[in-house]
Amino acid sequence: MGYVRVYNPHMTLKKTLALIVLILLGGSLPIFIYLTQTGGLGISEMARLQTVNSTERSALIASLLTIKPIYLLLCVAIILTLWGRASFSAQALFWGFSALISGELICGAVFSAFKRELIVSEHIHGFGMALEFSALAFALINFLDCRTAQTQTRNYPIFEFVALLGIFAAFLPLTVLPIPSGYQADLFGFPYSYARFPFNQWVESRALPWASIILFLCVVFWTTLRANETKFRNLIKAFLSLAIGLLVFSLLRLTLGALFAERLIWFEFWEEATQLILIASVAFWIWRFRRAWILEQLVLFRVL
Repeated sequence: MGYVRVYNPHMTLKKTLALIVLILLGGSLPIFIYLTQTGGLGISEMARLQTVNSTERSALIASLLTIKPIYLLLCVAIILTLWGRASFSAQALFWGFSALISGELICGAVFSAFKRELIVSEHIHGFGMALEFSALAFALINFLDCRTAQTQTRNYPIFEFVALLGIFAAFLPLTVLPIPSGYQADLFGFPYSYARFPFNQWVESRALPWASIILFLCVVFWTTLRANETKFRNLIKAFLSLAIGLLVFSLLRLTLGALFAERLIWFEFWEEATQLILIASVAFWIWRFRRAWILEQLVLFRVL
């Protein structure tokens, strides 16, 4: 018939379970460290909240009821398109967007149940975004690496250079002083509130930068050894991508938080807008250059 489902030999059930366990452990580690240092995560309510004017209320409605649903639908479409693809770049995007969707669903479920955000659910939401950024970084790095490998170009010096720059950049968020803040708005009679809790800002300004530095150092160490290049090549790319993703998420959150500390609603608006730009770009790239993948899935669903 022209289209055959591609069997994925790289991701067995055992590898899938191991990956999920590693992700859960990685996301839980900042919680355990913070609990050890402070004895708790703090409270999920803030005594003082910013008020919202009419313009900001319109921006909030647009971000929650227009921008977010659009990029979530695009995200689901991308996941369905990439399901079963064998390339490492496609797998990375599949898992990264799956992590994002999982974080959004958990965050939404908690908000529906408690009528407000909780510290842990906000952490899960942020961790899903960080994994998404890491997946995007891996997809790009792996794509470029595969292209240059055809010309016998050694990319290890480039990996080292990027890692060294990343180490330097990671010290920037370590100098940021977290400022807890939040706002409350009435959306068609529903009391909506959003807060930047101390724990979540500690993760962004301390835990993630240090994790990035450690990962970047691992990349420098392995690329310097040049030991068993074929065996460690994908591992090096994975560590480099994870370090970049964690650092980019940290810088994005802290930059938006610093720019809009007094009007926090714009922090949320531009975070959602950034997500739309990134996911729409991936969707456009797949539509433009991998349209056969989409057609293959459409054929499959017609058969089902």
